[in-house]
Amino acid sequence: RIEPLAMIRAGIGRIPEDRHRDGIVGAMSVAENMVIERLDAPDVARHGLLQKASIRAHAENLARDYDVRGPGVDAPARLLSGGNIQKLILARVFEQHPGVILANQPTRGLDMGAAGEVARRLLEARARGAGVLLISEDLDEVLGLADRIFVIHDGTLHEAPSRDREAIGLMMAGHAAEIREATP
Repeated sequence: RIEPLAMIRAGIGRIPEDRHRDGIVGAMSVAENMVIERLDAPDVARHGLLQKASIRAHAENLARDYDVRGPGVDAPARLLSGGNIQKLILARVFEQHPGVILANQPTRGLDMGAAGEVARRLLEARARGAGVLLISEDLDEVLGLADRIFVIHDGTLHEAPSRDREAIGLMMAGHAAEIREATP
C-alpha cells in the first residue's frame, strides 16, 4: 500500500472511490480540506502555524472556481453533499497540477451536472499532459473518457481490442478469450 503523502510528493493526484472516508476529514473545515495536501506551502503554514486568512481566501477562490456549494468554507466538510465533496477533492487535486491522476469511480453517485463537471475537469487535465488512470464500472464513463480500455476480471487484466460496448461487456463477464479469438 502506498501512503498518500508518498503519492503527493511524487506528483500523483488522488480522487478516491470513497470520498467520505478517504477524500476528506469531515470534522475539518472545507478550507482546511482544500489545503490539507499543501501544508508545506508558505501561504498555508509558516513556522508550523497555519495562515488562516490566506487559507480562507485560497479556499474561497477554489470554491468559486469549482462551484463548491455549501454553508461556506469555514463549515465542516461533512456538511457538503456528495457532489460538492467531489468538487472539493477535484479542486484540491487539480490546483496542484499533478503529472498523474488516479481517478477511482469519480462520478459514482453524482447527479448529471456534477458528473459532467468531473468529466470535463479530467479531460482538461489530460489535455494539459497529465496521465489519467480512470477506474470505473460505468461503461459510458469509460468510453467517454478513456483513450485505452482495460478490463479486470478474476484478477486478470485484458486490453479491450476495440471500443465496442458489447465486446467490452463480454470481457467484463469473463469472456476475454472468446473476444480475442473473434478479433482479427
